[in-house]
Amino acid sequence: MRKVIQKVLNILAKKSIEKEFPEAVQDVRDYAKKSGTTGTQWITLWMSVRKIKKYKPAWILESGTGSSTLVLAATVAHLRKIHPNYDGKIISMESMEEWYESAIKNLPEKYNDIVEIVYGPREKYEMSMFRGYIHSNIPQKDYSFILIDGPAFQDEQGISFCADLFKIMEFTKSNVIHGVSDGRASSVWVIQQIYGKKFVRYWHSVFAASFSLPKINAMEATLNTPKHFQTMPNGSLEFIKFRKNKISDN
Repeated sequence: MRKVIQKVLNILAKKSIEKEFPEAVQDVRDYAKKSGTTGTQWITLWMSVRKIKKYKPAWILESGTGSSTLVLAATVAHLRKIHPNYDGKIISMESMEEWYESAIKNLPEKYNDIVEIVYGPREKYEMSMFRGYIHSNIPQKDYSFILIDGPAFQDEQGISFCADLFKIMEFTKSNVIHGVSDGRASSVWVIQQIYGKKFVRYWHSVFAASFSLPKINAMEATLNTPKHFQTMPNGSLEFIKFRKNKISDN
């Protein structure tokens, strides 16, 4: 049943995007033939398009280059046409050199002034109690939207999570980071542990999650176990340090 629901949602999402950006869907088909990539699922792209159109981020970070880059770029190009003062840019990070070279080669020329593809081999990232991986070399921009689809998050110690979201919080001036995660259940789980489930929910039938998160400093040296955890009636603990943040769009 899960796979059936997911398939139906992806069909509907693809139709919705194709209705709005028919050229982008054709670009994705062409890109897939040239690069051999399976691409990001359509439901994730549809969620990303909705977020970008709503919030009009000046800087978008894509964690994992691919056919998704084309849909994000088409959305930005569309917004530029209808909002003359809008000049959105996309930084697309790729950790694998062969995929980086393929992405550079296959990016349609019409998106050269929107997208910058950056090679960033993955590196370990630790914050508070959590261990993850980020793309190195992320340009320091004021990102307010992120698509999480990389880098690889498994190693000899097992599973970790994709941490670019928290890396950019170190330098972006945006008070709120909007975003979408394609799969990456461990990454969504970490967000839930820090912010609480009300900020982001994940269903396997969707295999994606959408969120809007207040910027935090998860590397605070003053984090203290008794003070920042709450004991629940059933004896479980919840990490509540950052759960009282309120979102105010900037």
